[in-house]
Amino acid sequence: MLVEALSAQLSLLLLLAAIACERWLPLSPWYHPFTLARLGFNNLVKRTFNPQDSVGYHLLIAILSLALCVLLPLTLIALFSHLVYYPEALSALLLYLSLDSHTIRSKSTRIALALKQQRKSLARALLATIVVRDCERLNSQGVAKACIESVVLRMLHTYFAPLLLYCLFGGMAALAYSLTWTLHTAMRKHALPSSPYLYASKWLLTLCCVAALVMYLLPLAMMTQQRKLWRYLRIYGRHFYHRVSGFTLSVFSALLQVQLGGPAFYQGHRFERMRIGVDHLPDDKAIKATLKYIDGVNMLWLALIALSHIAWA
Repeated sequence: MLVEALSAQLSLLLLLAAIACERWLPLSPWYHPFTLARLGFNNLVKRTFNPQDSVGYHLLIAILSLALCVLLPLTLIALFSHLVYYPEALSALLLYLSLDSHTIRSKSTRIALALKQQRKSLARALLATIVVRDCERLNSQGVAKACIESVVLRMLHTYFAPLLLYCLFGGMAALAYSLTWTLHTAMRKHALPSSPYLYASKWLLTLCCVAALVMYLLPLAMMTQQRKLWRYLRIYGRHFYHRVSGFTLSVFSALLQVQLGGPAFYQGHRFERMRIGVDHLPDDKAIKATLKYIDGVNMLWLALIALSHIAWA
């Protein structure tokens, strides 16, 4: 009887096992396949991207890079899946490799501790490993602001979006999204945010993460002052340089009651980004509060996913 019940909930057990292993037993970067993927993607971008090339050439090489870096691994794994005896286990393994919340959690926790101890140089050095913007000119409030922005946006792209795609379409979809995000991150290290070289990957990621964005922000929006939240979404979210980032930062700015956004330097160039919110600048306590809110949303949706699996079975 117990064996039959466990067999009926095999997909749910594999899902929870993949999430638990990613949280408490993460794979070392020395052995993680995405480490090799990042190195390969960075070398590819270095060899193909030139800021002086035309817009059409930038669009072409971006599309070809997506086809090479995403479709080729997916094709190889799809062929290999026909030889696997337990495809459900392979799908859970792909989810385990696609999720990457442990890195951003540990780095942001260390940044908050460094800011609390007034070690700004260490905080800037840690921040430089998780963002693509210039960090040398940031003060303590600027480091906290950039850390919160990186946490809330990267958790969307490296955790909630792959998790939702796995629940809807399986491990191959989660892996495809993670590969696209990894390539987009490599592109951002060499291209400015306004470069047409980023249009294709940015459009593809936005299209795939819309449902995850709603799943991510809806519980947080219910805990925020509704009048203040809708004012932020109307004023800041719609007019931010990137809609997904604008809506996400607007919700967290209203929830944490801190100011986010603002001008930022990328590769020595100043970009006049909109400031979101009229409250005080964040500090190390705001970073810890951000992680707690994200953990709450994660536990809520994991419980709903588990209940839906049980009810469906």
